[in-house]
Amino acid sequence: MILAILAESALRCLILGSVVWIGLNLLRVRNPHVHMTSWVMVLVASLSMPLLMHWTTVTVTLDALPVPAPESLWPANNPLTGPLTEPLPSPLPSDPGTPATISGAGHAVVDWLAVATAIYALVAGLLLLRLAVGFYLTWRLVRAAKPMREPWTADWSVRVSSVIAGPVTFGSTILLPPQCSDWDGLKRRAVLAHEGAHVANRDFYVLLLASLNRAVFWFSPFAWWHLTRLAELAEIISDARALEVLDDRLSYAEILLDLVQHVRRAPAPVGLEMARACTVRARVERILAATTAPAKLGWRKRIWTAAAVLPVIVVSAGSITYTTAPVSPRAIDGAAAATVRMPEHVSFYSLGRASIFTVSREDDDLFGQLSGQRKLRLAAAGDGSYSYPMAAGRITLAVGSDREPSELTVSQNGRDMRAARIAELSLQGIEADAQLLDSYVGWYQLASGRVLTVSRDGERLQVRETGRPQVEVRAYGADAFSGGHDDLIIFLRDGQAKVTQLLLQDPSSGARLAPRVGVARAKAIEEEYARRIAEVPDRFRDQAPLPGSKEAILRGIEDLRRGAPNYDRMSASLGTKLRRQVSELQAIFNALGAVESIFFRGVGPGGYDVYGVKFANGFAEIRLLLGADGKADDVTFRADGNDAPG
Repeated sequence: MILAILAESALRCLILGSVVWIGLNLLRVRNPHVHMTSWVMVLVASLSMPLLMHWTTVTVTLDALPVPAPESLWPANNPLTGPLTEPLPSPLPSDPGTPATISGAGHAVVDWLAVATAIYALVAGLLLLRLAVGFYLTWRLVRAAKPMREPWTADWSVRVSSVIAGPVTFGSTILLPPQCSDWDGLKRRAVLAHEGAHVANRDFYVLLLASLNRAVFWFSPFAWWHLTRLAELAEIISDARALEVLDDRLSYAEILLDLVQHVRRAPAPVGLEMARACTVRARVERILAATTAPAKLGWRKRIWTAAAVLPVIVVSAGSITYTTAPVSPRAIDGAAAATVRMPEHVSFYSLGRASIFTVSREDDDLFGQLSGQRKLRLAAAGDGSYSYPMAAGRITLAVGSDREPSELTVSQNGRDMRAARIAELSLQGIEADAQLLDSYVGWYQLASGRVLTVSRDGERLQVRETGRPQVEVRAYGADAFSGGHDDLIIFLRDGQAKVTQLLLQDPSSGARLAPRVGVARAKAIEEEYARRIAEVPDRFRDQAPLPGSKEAILRGIEDLRRGAPNYDRMSASLGTKLRRQVSELQAIFNALGAVESIFFRGVGPGGYDVYGVKFANGFAEIRLLLGADGKADDVTFRADGNDAPG
């Protein structure tokens, strides 16, 4: 976000300026040339600070701490490695990454970020416009001025203009008023020496950059002070040069006072005026109080001064990021082996095209988990059946002593539905059949923006999800593999014994189906992910939401409560998915009740804005991906959120 970058840059420049100011005063530096060189370096750093913040980032790699291995190879709640999309908790979702859409018209909420951006752009635009108009008018004035070629002008580019009332420097041109022809030799030499020093030191261009810096960072008091300080130093150095030529402090002070009396407030040119009424008093007092001229500063000393300031600039712009050394999958497996207990038996039931209900048995305990929701211990009823609560209904099942039933009963909105078992597995560590490994190799689409790549390395099978490192999995049954952290990968075959899809189960987000896709489709998904990641590095660092994302979520919730989503505010693919589950999502949001509050949690991988929503009857987590056209490209919804701010 541009405002966050500018605010951070302004703060870093304030710290940099404070350090330079304290250093110059502690060292009792009085030479204006040293001050000018130091503050010009600060000016250059200020204008380039937004870029310097990225170029001076240092990454420190730390050894991994001896902590227990992660709960899953696919953690759902990690903001840096979490999935781009998450399955719907609805019993009839259409895609693991397709949930409640965010669109339509609803709550009228003030977007303070947009208001702040508009105010910043308005003020910065006015200051830049004022600077540009002044520069253009002064350029025209210089073009219209009459060149003066007299012996006393030497080699300087001098022009005479009837518009000005006092000497002015514009670029490398010295503008004089018409009455300069009546000046005596002493006054002419003083004016040329003063204005010539401005030209030689390129003060016009320095102050032009300082004015640009003030327009960009107008909200920072330091930017205004910086411009004033540079202008003051430019006059001090030019006055010193004029005194060196005249060698008469009293006469030069009288010349300044005489010039300021003739200056009239016509349209002020964008240039360096020799006699400004607002500064001439302090200059005259300084000239009369000084006893010696400041020592000149050669280019070698200027370079040494700049070199002394440069480390301070690097430190003020620098950032430190920490990363841990990668740990091999085998090391993770060994650390987790003693703490992770795999279930003895797992059954999977299809509640729709992409919503899976998992029943797992661990000793005498029975657990259930719906796609996108938490793993819960099943509640036993008096008649020997078990139940699992959902936001829009309840799942009930009767379980025998040895195995789960071939189908379940889902009670939702007063009607019962049947859910057939699509896979079951009794887990026991076995050696993978090397002849079958090639049948697993390929690509499986987990969601619209993620693909799971399965590859073979000799007798080992490896998997890699989009945006994550590759991990090795071990065989735990027929066509079943695990990374050793209560996660499962089961390859499903069709009637011709060909692997056509994959079932991925992890303890964080439950089970989801991933159909097998071709290399072209997988490559397109990977490239789109890389493009999306390349566009949002600043948002990851700033953890700032896109403008309008919060309002879009609130509008979408209200639309779904009415059962009338606005498909014009979402991508075609998201609209297609949503149409198949509007009634189920409407029931979920009506069961959750009215929205009481919404808070931003952060920016997830791929640029998803993550929000927590507090309803009257519970919490939810919603992730929104807005496209460049302002439409919702993808949305994920989990009805088991909490009120944690992060």
